[in-house]
Amino acid sequence: MSWERILLSVNIFRVLAVLLALPWLSASSAQAGETFIALTYHDIPEAEMVSDDISQSQFVKQLEFFKTHGFTFVSPQDLLAAAQGHATLPNKALLLTFDDAYESFYTFVYPVLRLYNIPAVLSVVTSWIDNPQASIYRTKKLMSWEQLREVGASRLVTIASHTHAQHKYIQANPAGNVEPASETFRYFPEAQRYETEAEFRTRVRTDLAKSIEMLQSKVGGNPYILTWPYGAYNELGLQEAASLGFKIVLTLQAGLGQVRDLWRVKRLYMIPQLYWAPLFKEELARQFKEVVQMRAAQVDLDAIVEPGSYAQSNHNLGRLIERLVALGVNTVFMQGFADRDGSGNIKSLYFHNRVLPVEMDFLSHAVNRLRVRGIKVFAWMPVLSYELPDPRLNDQLKVREYKDGQLQITTSWYRRLSPFDPQTLGIVGKIFEDLAMHVNFDGILFQDDAYLNDFEDFHPAALEVFAKRYGWELQPGMVREEPWRGQWLDCKTEVLNEFINHLTAIVRRYRPQIKVARNIYSEPALNPTAQEWFAQNFASFLASYDYTVIMAYTRMEKIKNKSSWYARLVERTRNFGALDKVVFKVQTYDWQHKKWLNSRCITQDLRFLVAQGARHLAYYPDDVYLNKPEIDKVSLMISGRGEVRDN
Repeated sequence: MSWERILLSVNIFRVLAVLLALPWLSASSAQAGETFIALTYHDIPEAEMVSDDISQSQFVKQLEFFKTHGFTFVSPQDLLAAAQGHATLPNKALLLTFDDAYESFYTFVYPVLRLYNIPAVLSVVTSWIDNPQASIYRTKKLMSWEQLREVGASRLVTIASHTHAQHKYIQANPAGNVEPASETFRYFPEAQRYETEAEFRTRVRTDLAKSIEMLQSKVGGNPYILTWPYGAYNELGLQEAASLGFKIVLTLQAGLGQVRDLWRVKRLYMIPQLYWAPLFKEELARQFKEVVQMRAAQVDLDAIVEPGSYAQSNHNLGRLIERLVALGVNTVFMQGFADRDGSGNIKSLYFHNRVLPVEMDFLSHAVNRLRVRGIKVFAWMPVLSYELPDPRLNDQLKVREYKDGQLQITTSWYRRLSPFDPQTLGIVGKIFEDLAMHVNFDGILFQDDAYLNDFEDFHPAALEVFAKRYGWELQPGMVREEPWRGQWLDCKTEVLNEFINHLTAIVRRYRPQIKVARNIYSEPALNPTAQEWFAQNFASFLASYDYTVIMAYTRMEKIKNKSSWYARLVERTRNFGALDKVVFKVQTYDWQHKKWLNSRCITQDLRFLVAQGARHLAYYPDDVYLNKPEIDKVSLMISGRGEVRDN
């Protein structure tokens, strides 16, 4: 398309934009000084050819829209000045970024930026410039070093590192699945082992250093901006980037950029959209945060994995995926542990780890295949109910109960490790660290084993913690009297929460963008006094986790009036203003009578919950072989097609 035709369409668009300017200005939620909007562009060809292209005419229209709607284009230098307190960002500050250095940046974008006097960031994969065949789109033309030197010498364009050769996928598990190199611990099939943390750090550091060296020698200057390929990174990579002098790091996480956190700049990924302007308005109103109505199935990997046969397990997984796609769920809570006897006390896991035997290294493969189909996956994991290989240590760390006048190892369903003993966190922390290192998931669902009843925990370490916090040497008889009763309850609740927070911090070191969900029994959600029975507090769950998953199991709880009970759960959640943070998980199997519940009744339950105001729904369990619950009965209510949006 000629410049004349582009400018003609722009002039028409400008007239319309001015007429609409006032209502759009009032819709802005970007705050002056503290936040900014960062946009991610790729190739800007004359006509769109792939999903992340923006046509030249559309690009210019977007610039005109921003100029006529009160946005101010800022440079990375402006961001650094604001972060250092030397300046203040304007209202509706906007940063333009362009990834991969396609030739269209030089031939079209750069002249437009000069025409409008707009600054921008251009991220370069340095290994691609001399070897374009290594790039994602081999047919697309990239800029030359000469062209990069020219634009880099201008005052408008800041050249950033997009790594040297990490903009690719690498093998992530024995199944051969691939994941982004910049966040993945590589699997070496010949040696049948995973990359160590030291090897990962060396690979990332060496690559980033090479990109810096090439940009310095070929373009000039010292690059201080790093753009993670695919927005994939972890804290180890950030530490290596910091050691090399980077000051701004660009991701693809959804949301507004924060001046106070230039180390994880969130960006809006620009793709062709027919009604771009209204959609941008909607995104802006919610500050570009991801908004999803979760529709989830909780799945037992035990039913999929065939011991001793990877091929049969993979076949079973294929059947499961097709079923989940047919149901339309947008989220899966996937079992990461083996529990074939249904005891809830875990002796082996479905991923490589240093603590328990590996039943089969299959979780990473299952998660990868689900995510490829657009389904988000939460790794469903126990918190405390592990059976350690060392019998002596296992018994030493178990929760203690006071029952029938004596202290003993807990006789509860879940034979949990005591969260009060530091050794427990060290051991369980290793499990979660290995999970995060070797499985690329979207979130964690913490099992319902994170509780302590009113007879637990009298573990020696727990008594020691209580004495340090409150100055009392606790005796079993004291917990029925005040003030010890309230202090004991608070202490147990807080320690459980702190334990899970520690596990979350461990996981986020490797998977910083994950969401966290935790199961809660229905009684603590409805009845605050039930905290004494479980050491679970509904309000603290809502404050601590992205999602609280209420186990709304009517058969297990022996509920006679389901409608009234469901309504109470929803109303209780509404009173906390937490409908966006609570998942209502319904029961699909009657464990007491060993039979599947009627699928039509399950659908009615889900429909009733939505009618009451529930926004997030889930069910458990699922049977791929028996089609339970039945796809044609429940898919209408459990389908979340179109709800998942990529960050």
